[in-house]
Amino acid sequence: MERIPTFVPNLDQIIGGGLPAHSTVLISGVPGSGKTVLANQIIYGNATPDKKGLIVSTVSEPLARILRYAQEFTFFDLEKVTSAVLYEDLGPQLLQGNGEKALAHIEELVLKVQPTFLVVDSIRAIHELSSSPAATRRSLFRLAATLSTLPCTALLVGEYHPGDVPHTVEASIADVIIYLDNHNAGPYDRRVLRVRKMRGSAYISGEHTFRITPEGLTVFPRLVTPAKPLQYTPSAERVPVDIPGFDDALFPGGLLRGTTTLLAGDPGVGKTVTALHFLLGGARRGEAGIYITFQEDPSQLARIARNFGFDLERLVASKKLALLYTAPVELNIDEHALKITALAEKVGARRAVIDSISALELGAGGDRRRFFNFMYALVQRFKDRGITAFLTAEMGQLFASELAITGHGVSHIADNIILLRYTELSGEIRRAVTALAARGSDHSKRVYEYLISEAEGPRLHRPLSSAFNLFRPTAEKE
Repeated sequence: MERIPTFVPNLDQIIGGGLPAHSTVLISGVPGSGKTVLANQIIYGNATPDKKGLIVSTVSEPLARILRYAQEFTFFDLEKVTSAVLYEDLGPQLLQGNGEKALAHIEELVLKVQPTFLVVDSIRAIHELSSSPAATRRSLFRLAATLSTLPCTALLVGEYHPGDVPHTVEASIADVIIYLDNHNAGPYDRRVLRVRKMRGSAYISGEHTFRITPEGLTVFPRLVTPAKPLQYTPSAERVPVDIPGFDDALFPGGLLRGTTTLLAGDPGVGKTVTALHFLLGGARRGEAGIYITFQEDPSQLARIARNFGFDLERLVASKKLALLYTAPVELNIDEHALKITALAEKVGARRAVIDSISALELGAGGDRRRFFNFMYALVQRFKDRGITAFLTAEMGQLFASELAITGHGVSHIADNIILLRYTELSGEIRRAVTALAARGSDHSKRVYEYLISEAEGPRLHRPLSSAFNLFRPTAEKE
């Protein structure tokens, strides 16, 4: 099947390589969702003097307004106006209440101009300003029949709410239906795109977020898990954590290559220091790594690393380490997933840290199921590429709500689970650590005191006595 590129970043990936050539596409959605921008971006990307585009405007989107706002985007090309992109305004005819006459005029224009691309914006206005809805429906079916005989890709733009679309004539004649919407996500709106119909072609279902910038639309496909692993085969290779005590006592021999470790614990207990040492230790061994953080900006991370004797700037400059810092406010997890995978491929990452998934969850807009699916797909991407990962999570009590998502915990995704807790020991607040799980591998069942100092870094200390309860802090006499 021949495909037409949309010239919208990442949209072709969602719709299987582009729009089917010579198809009829319904671009629907609520007011202000970006329908007109999308249609113009496709037309201006594809139209040439040999393959003309025809934009037919109506009263809801008058010609003067379309031109004025289209010029604000970089995809607009003034040289293409009249040479490659032609305009026709049906406003006067529609204001007389003659929808069928307006559709007949579109049909005449299509036969006369023979455009390769057609936009009707808005198709709904033709219905609403028609004196005879039944006659207008017949004219629309006739126009669809004419278009089906021509090498023309038609984009019909209309304002519809989700429940309206299935009951329209436009939906029945369309080969492709793309729906745009705005979701309220707390202090900001989240723009989403969904493919609701695509004849004879596969596509990525579900909601995909997008942004509108001076370049037009940029779509961020939701992260999906492949039907089968791309490259992943279980590895018996061991990866050292590079923290004294971890590789001989806690996880004898280290962690299995390509596994994901959930590092959960109290606020300030040392999760960032532990994850950072895992990454920096790998860099010293020549294993490139990526550090994805929503907690510490690069200057703060550099200071922390320097306190423990690591030159973070030098490691970044030598491309053994890459940092990606994003504030959790207004975070878009689909957009961030593209950045994470691109960064991992750029440096050839073998280790990864996400600090923390508690902050990353905010980017799902409160949708826990969406967040769980995202984390599952991201972990599978790491496995496919043989990346050994640490995910930090803040918690106030064992298996707190941060680890439970729609009945399925993030702990189900992780291969290994490390728990860091504060406890009272001989009248002092101390750190304790234990390994709760290590899928497919042996691990210590003991609870250890965990020491962190600038002079020696993090390290396991002595096992705590059998009377000690990590999950309910109690005092222990030395």
